[in-house]
Amino acid sequence: MINFCPRYIEPRIIIRRVPRGTRGTLVTARLIAQLVREGAKDFYVRQKAIEIFRAYGARPKDRFGEVCALFDWVRRNIRYTRDIFQVELLHTARRMLELKAGDCDDMTILLGAMLMSTGHPVRLALVGFRPDKPHVYSHIYPEVNVRGRWMPIDATVDQPIGWAPPALWKRICEIEREDLKCSSKTR
Repeated sequence: MINFCPRYIEPRIIIRRVPRGTRGTLVTARLIAQLVREGAKDFYVRQKAIEIFRAYGARPKDRFGEVCALFDWVRRNIRYTRDIFQVELLHTARRMLELKAGDCDDMTILLGAMLMSTGHPVRLALVGFRPDKPHVYSHIYPEVNVRGRWMPIDATVDQPIGWAPPALWKRICEIEREDLKCSSKTR
């Protein structure tokens, strides 16, 4: 007898030791970019994004309408929840759709994967807020390209599309096919 029902596969937990400081932040950003790329290829994530477009009434080829729909859905349906104390957790986009809770990196993974799965270019913004610690990044959010313009979309705060946190330090990281290419440090 052939069983055509897909088997439930237990989520994998991978533990990695990441260096401290800026080097560790960039290692983590690479892992986030990898999870965004993998999530963008997950049919379930793409299907959910398309369902959201329909539910929000985003018209076909309305790129900005699609971005607005996904951004609003993530803000309304994903609860901001911090990681385990002194442990950095990264969830896949699919796991975020199940869990419906996570911090800035998890929301970036989900929103970035849903956008990329529907043809929207995405990059990562790493930002820091401490004047006494140059280029120490403590927050991440995606930026999406709409009509040739990069727009911040930070779903962790109650702010509109296009708003970016008033960071002292910022580094932009382009999600490439196999890796992450980060710009030089900016203020």
